[in-house]
Amino acid sequence: MKYKTASLRPVHGRLSMKFLKWVLKHPGLDPTHVMYLHCITTHILVRARMHDYASLNLKRLCEVGNGSSSILQVLMDTYRICNSNPAVFDLLIRVYARKGATTEALETFRFMCSRRFRPSADTCNVILGTLAKAGNSELLWLVFGEMLENGVSLNVGTFNILLNMLCRGGQLSKARYLLRKMEESGYAPTVVSYNTVLNWYCKKGKYKEAFHLLDHMCCKGVKADVCTYNVLVDNLCKSNRSSKGYLLMKKMRSRLVIPNEVTYNTLIWGFAKEGKMVAAKKVFDEMRLDNISQNCVTYNGLIDGHCQAGNFVEAFGLVREMEAKGFIPNELTYGVILNGLCKHSLLESARNLLDRMKLNGCEINHVMYTMLIDGNCRNGALTDASHLLDQMRKYNVYPDLITFSVLVNGFCRAGKLHSVKEIICQLFRHEIKLNMVVYSTLVYNLYRLGDDVTARNVYTFMLRDGFFPNCFVFNVLISSLCKRGNVEGAMVLFNHLIQVGITPNCVTFDAIISGYGNAGYVSKACELMDQMVAFGFQPTFYTYGSILKGLCNGGNLGEAVKVFDKLRKIHGTMDIFFYNTMISEFCKQGHFNSALSLVSEMVQNDVFPDSHTYVALISGLCRAGRVIVAILLLERGLKRGTFTPNQFMYSSIISGLTRIGHPKDSIFFFEEIMKNCPNPDIVTLNAVTDAYSRAGKLDKLAEILALIDTKGLSPNLTTYNILLHGESARRNISGCLASYRTILSKGFVPDKFTCHSLILGVCNSDIWDIADKFLKMMIIQGALPDELTFDMLVRFYCQRGDILKAWDLMNVMESIGFLPTEETFCSFFYGLKRISRFRECRGLLRVMLKNGVVPSSRQCSDLITSLCKHGDIRGALELRDEILELGVCSGEVVDSALVRGFVKQGKTDEALLLLKFMLRNRISPTRPTFTTLIHGFCKESNLSAALDCKHLMESNGTKPDSITYNVMITALCRCGDLDAAFSLYEEMKEGSVSPNSTTFMVLMDAILSKSDNRKGSEIMVDLEKRGFVSENSRSQDWHEKLAEAMANIDLIRHKTKKHGCKKLREVHGAY
Repeated sequence: MKYKTASLRPVHGRLSMKFLKWVLKHPGLDPTHVMYLHCITTHILVRARMHDYASLNLKRLCEVGNGSSSILQVLMDTYRICNSNPAVFDLLIRVYARKGATTEALETFRFMCSRRFRPSADTCNVILGTLAKAGNSELLWLVFGEMLENGVSLNVGTFNILLNMLCRGGQLSKARYLLRKMEESGYAPTVVSYNTVLNWYCKKGKYKEAFHLLDHMCCKGVKADVCTYNVLVDNLCKSNRSSKGYLLMKKMRSRLVIPNEVTYNTLIWGFAKEGKMVAAKKVFDEMRLDNISQNCVTYNGLIDGHCQAGNFVEAFGLVREMEAKGFIPNELTYGVILNGLCKHSLLESARNLLDRMKLNGCEINHVMYTMLIDGNCRNGALTDASHLLDQMRKYNVYPDLITFSVLVNGFCRAGKLHSVKEIICQLFRHEIKLNMVVYSTLVYNLYRLGDDVTARNVYTFMLRDGFFPNCFVFNVLISSLCKRGNVEGAMVLFNHLIQVGITPNCVTFDAIISGYGNAGYVSKACELMDQMVAFGFQPTFYTYGSILKGLCNGGNLGEAVKVFDKLRKIHGTMDIFFYNTMISEFCKQGHFNSALSLVSEMVQNDVFPDSHTYVALISGLCRAGRVIVAILLLERGLKRGTFTPNQFMYSSIISGLTRIGHPKDSIFFFEEIMKNCPNPDIVTLNAVTDAYSRAGKLDKLAEILALIDTKGLSPNLTTYNILLHGESARRNISGCLASYRTILSKGFVPDKFTCHSLILGVCNSDIWDIADKFLKMMIIQGALPDELTFDMLVRFYCQRGDILKAWDLMNVMESIGFLPTEETFCSFFYGLKRISRFRECRGLLRVMLKNGVVPSSRQCSDLITSLCKHGDIRGALELRDEILELGVCSGEVVDSALVRGFVKQGKTDEALLLLKFMLRNRISPTRPTFTTLIHGFCKESNLSAALDCKHLMESNGTKPDSITYNVMITALCRCGDLDAAFSLYEEMKEGSVSPNSTTFMVLMDAILSKSDNRKGSEIMVDLEKRGFVSENSRSQDWHEKLAEAMANIDLIRHKTKKHGCKKLREVHGAY
């Protein structure tokens, strides 16, 4: 029997799908067999004209992970068996294209062409559309060529894709040519074809060509629809030509094309953007008359226009009208109102609107928050701006780059660099890349605020991210490098600027010329001046002045005088600026005679001194402490009327008087000048504030602050630092904290003076426990303390034995770029030694050497002695060898330390052996070494050995001092041998060693206990000579006189100790 193949129906397709589903339920199937089953099912579905199911099956097949080559091979293997058709490959191409798998789609397309299957035009259009969307024009034209080679039939859709690609690439002339060829070749362009070219003509501003093409459409019988006109109207409105758009709408009506709501809405938005609210209202009314339904977009356009003009009453009236007509205000409605409120600084109303939106259930996006944040930053409400950012996170609204850039700009303007760094860190945490605007803002503001290191780091990151700065940013960088003395680095940047195609300007050249002047390289500065001329810029007085001023600022007075002499020879060059520059430098260096001779020369050359000249003279005299001369010069100038006094002169004199310890005189001077000059500036008021604070006139401080407010002046950081230092000196911790909080609330970044004054105030108030917390808090808030502040705290914590806090402070110190000083290491050393952590002490000595700090002989000897004292003799010997190897101190010092260590360990015999070993090797032990050994023998009551050690000491040329004698006298008295003790006492006097209070106290105590009249009388003579007992004492008995002498010595000791503590506190307070 012969079977005949008939066409399949959908029922067969459904059966094949059921069969496939049943088979796939069985486990352990071979993947190849599964692929074959899928392909056969696909062929059956295509033959049954179930193309959607066939596409779904192919999609599943692709998702399993099979490559396109294997799928194509299996489809081809089953193609003949199933008597399929090429539509199956067309479907596969579409599946790949929808997935974005362009490579696989092209592979399938080329496979079909190689097997002489001809893809349909629509399928090829899918590939071309995908490539066009990806902007891959090169591959698109390549595929189009392959379509022509393989005889694929084209349609208008194909040409529309090509037209769009040409227009997107800016090739409008080619697009117009292709349009013409379509007309000639029988592919009649549709309205979509014309609309595509029209749209791009308008986007490029070629409205004349656009209207010509519109007329051409009518000639070709292609009627322009409402979309065509809407394209033209939209582009006209976007280019602020809404009036022409309105005329075009009238032309639409004349051609019987009815405008729709898009046309009217576009015109309303256009007029509103241009501020033409009357015209916008007219279009709105026409829309109502033409029975065109108004919607939210319509009202939003009008609301936006009123908000931009500040007409919020009308704007909120339109919102109510919207709601009355059943339109619910959307995000755009609230967004335009919010934007308008922020631009007009109505922040409270903006916040209320935000709350209303939340109540209405309206979704608040990042754009709305960004508008409100920007408004707060512009008005200085930075805290509120930060709270809004936190609120965004709370409501899961994610900020974008614009949000963060608004915050960066706001905090930079306020000088809050620490907050800016936090914002940048948040940017990186959100994986948001910085753009050119943010980088430029950071570089500019960091340099403006003096943080050059961070600015250069930001500049490096900017280059890494592919952003190249403009001439302004380069000028800032070059200027900073020159100020730091890195002129060669500035020249490298200058050459780089030229290489990247940016032309330098006068500011660029002047900055580098000034840098060379600071470094003293006058020849290089002149060479650069020649290069400046070659670039077409003529040197000005500022250029020459930059060389001169740079030399003066760099301390190169000799070179400055040479350049000044050369400038003198150029006719018409010398002016007041050059003279003032030199006079100022002469005054700074104390060469007042040279400065006065230049003043005389100025007068002879008809260049009369001005206020800047006298400012230089007066400020120089005040800096040198010659304030009286400065006052006389000021009075002389005022009498002659040669200059008008300014605030800088007054502030220099006030500061000078305060500096030399006459704050009351500076206050009197201020009160006198207030009679003639009642408008002092902030510098003068700062100087007098310091004077009042040092003089302790707290009531006057309030008057000065009130005067600052009355005059409309703004207290600066120096003002608050002076107040803070005064509170610190008075040990008023609450006043210190109040001053510090004021500094922060005013938006100032605390500097090293702020930090030192606050920490000193905390320390003076005996609340050291929280001093480190205050320091860290200040660093977090942007302050940068100096080394003195860190050393002060480290020393205290080490003295108290709190090494962990001290280490923590040193880590903080290093993290902000300060290297530990010799004082820092010394504090750690004695702190560790005090708590017997000798291993750490040894390690610290090595760390000191690595950091370029040489340990002192005393530190080395103290550590060796302490190791011996605690029984670590081996460690002490190892340390001795290590110290000698490093050459830190001499063998005499370390061996003497070992001797003292043996004694403190109680090993006096070993100490004596080592001492004699030192003497045999001609190493002279120190006097304290002999005294320590003698004291060791005395403690063991081995007085004969102690006396032998004393004789050994004397025989080697080391004279005993009062301490040595006191040790032995005390030991002899304790053993009851008063005669031997007195013999040593007489020996002291004969050897010109003056007995001290300890000597007398020990002997008097022994004499009283023995009741030795002869010795009591003898020592009484010496006590009267030393003034410990009065010769006219009422007591005649020597016992009473000795008791009186002992009481007097105790009193003197007590006073000396108290006075020493007071002096120590004074030194600490001065620090």
